[in-house]
Amino acid sequence: MRLNSVGRLAVVASAALLLLGGAATSAQASAPGPVLYSIDFSNPQEQDNNNLPEPYGRIWVQSPWLQQTALWEHPDVDINTPTLPRYPDDGPYAFRFVDHPVTELCAQVGEDDTGINRDDILADGCVPVDGPGDYTISGPDGSVTVHLLDV
Repeated sequence: MRLNSVGRLAVVASAALLLLGGAATSAQASAPGPVLYSIDFSNPQEQDNNNLPEPYGRIWVQSPWLQQTALWEHPDVDINTPTLPRYPDDGPYAFRFVDHPVTELCAQVGEDDTGINRDDILADGCVPVDGPGDYTISGPDGSVTVHLLDV
């Protein structure tokens, strides 16, 4: 009976090593270092006077072990949530140093609607990252697209 337990343990350990090895291989393309990016916020249902979104929430990259680095964050400040169709709004891209491999891009972004409307949800979830490119995370009311120029 002890022999069967040892055999099972060996199989589990081998599977774990294979999974970790796969995660490390996919993360090698996105090793620690600078991340250059820009973000587009989209809310097709926006109906106020400027038809531009007032996003709030958080967008981040994370490692296989769920370590996170924020790319963008803004609190919901109701009527004072700024209009922001693109981040950064004053240049072509933003820069963050990430001290871990990047395997996922995640976003939880709402859009402030004051008055009788409920807030919209632009993005809620994660997508796998496999290098530079455009990554879109959708929600029921819109989407967020992160343009990763270098990762």
